Amino acid sequence: MSPALVVLGVFGIFPIGYAFFVSLHRWRIKKETVVGFSHYAKALGDPVWLLCLALGFGLLLLARCCRRRSDTTTQRLASLALLGVSAVLALRGFVGMCQTGDLRLFNAFKVTVFYALGTIPCEIVGALLLAYLLFRIPRARGFFRILYFLPFITPMIATAVVFRTIFSPNPGSLANRFWTLFGAGDQRWLQESRTVPALLLQGLGLSNYPSWVDTAFPSLALVCVVLYNIWVYIGYDTVILLAGLSAIPRHYFEAAAIDGASQWQQFRHVTLPLISPTLFFITLVAVIGTFKAFNHIYIMRTAGAQDTVDVASVLIFDQIYQYHTAGYASALALILFVAILLLTVVQNRLLGRRVFYGD
Repeated sequence: MSPALVVLGVFGIFPIGYAFFVSLHRWRIKKETVVGFSHYAKALGDPVWLLCLALGFGLLLLARCCRRRSDTTTQRLASLALLGVSAVLALRGFVGMCQTGDLRLFNAFKVTVFYALGTIPCEIVGALLLAYLLFRIPRARGFFRILYFLPFITPMIATAVVFRTIFSPNPGSLANRFWTLFGAGDQRWLQESRTVPALLLQGLGLSNYPSWVDTAFPSLALVCVVLYNIWVYIGYDTVILLAGLSAIPRHYFEAAAIDGASQWQQFRHVTLPLISPTLFFITLVAVIGTFKAFNHIYIMRTAGAQDTVDVASVLIFDQIYQYHTAGYASALALILFVAILLLTVVQNRLLGRRVFYGD
């Protein structure tokens, strides 16, 4: 195991440790002065609110454990009260962090969440549908599998440039030509920083809409980036799911058919449980990948979209190459690393128990 441990230590553990060392300094081109944890305080806000958020999540876990073990009505009411207190503490801590921390960081996390919610469900559901159709159609399966996989193996820089041309604000762009078929006007697409509901309300002549419409939904530019991501990765998920479907023994379906199970019942009670490990894998990889996405977003971002497509990785890149603050960028990178790690742990705890690995 020594060679593998050496590679892991040199290219994995050491960069993380060195990034933590850089984050404790004021580092512009070279190391200047020691600033301690001030970069983290600048990014996350007052440490009191961070402690309040952590305490709220800790009480939430405690309330969850107490609710499982509660037998009497009094114990259940106490666990519910503890759950309410933990929710209030966590919410107050999060609001306090947003008020005292770096708004660019929290906006980047908000954009990242929008990006993940827009891509992951569509990718998995669409890939599952395509894989199931290919599994049921034995002829030309290899041809369609290669066809769907081509966007994933095509250089991302080239395809991102193509999508940037498709979603150009020019009247002659492919997206605007398609949009005019429905009688609508030209859109700015990747140049648009307004949200989709705001554009719909303005199209209906309702200009006096609530202000939260401009912040609670993704912008049209981010929707275009989401469409690109779905186009690229749906083929990869399809191939993985098709491999999982092909590994299911045929006698399971034959036994279900003999028992009178319909196609939907076979899919619900036979196919889904047996491919749950594959679904869990692609979901885990998709969540981690969306939080680390950078290349295509950096290419497709425009000045007109402002910061509505700037995910966390783009913010970190700008801190290094635009503002030359390597210390603060390292702190942001470690915050993103911890967020991905915690999200992965939570996903393993919530979804890992529902995975069926057989007898």
